[in-house]
Amino acid sequence: MDGGLPPVSYASIVVGFLGFAFTVFTFLRVFWTALQTMWSAPKEIRQLLDSLRTELYGERAYFKDAIKQARSRSKTSTREPTEITTFAILNDSIKSMMRDFRDLEAPFLDTDGSSVDPDIERFGQVKLRPDYGRMDFQLRFLWLHTKDGFMSIQNQVTRIQARRIAYETSNTLTCVRDVQKAVQDLDDRLYVLEDRFPGERLDDGRVHVKRRHPSR
Repeated sequence: MDGGLPPVSYASIVVGFLGFAFTVFTFLRVFWTALQTMWSAPKEIRQLLDSLRTELYGERAYFKDAIKQARSRSKTSTREPTEITTFAILNDSIKSMMRDFRDLEAPFLDTDGSSVDPDIERFGQVKLRPDYGRMDFQLRFLWLHTKDGFMSIQNQVTRIQARRIAYETSNTLTCVRDVQKAVQDLDDRLYVLEDRFPGERLDDGRVHVKRRHPSR
């Protein structure tokens, strides 16, 4: 009787070994990525948090000013209430992101409590580059777990900016079409007025007025 293993058993051993090797490789890759994230935490925190803070407060200031201007124009236009509603919704989203950002950011700031204005509405007085705490192992480990939260806020801000740009572009195109229509109407009226004068229209669009000589 042949005591060797059947081919199916050899195949199972190979597949099991490859699966184990893949699992170990995945674990080592995740572990190495975590080490890199913790090692580069001081640089990443300053770059990402400063950039994200600037974008949030910039969008907040923009929407606050846009709502104020839209309300001042609402007395003379029937389209402004829709514009106010759109800006208000986006502004509320930004304020919610700012609160989430401040909750995630708080452990990384200096503990003296004087780095950032606690009033979220007084964004004009906030230091855009606050003082960060000493980057010890605890903060590095915390950054490993909270980095995805900051990245999620950044993605949401990017979507808000894209919607704002799309809305502004649409309004700009609407204004351009209105101006073109007004210019066309003015040109049509000038054409009608020119036809009332005696003369002939030249190829370049100008009108040659024929002078009427007094009868002798």
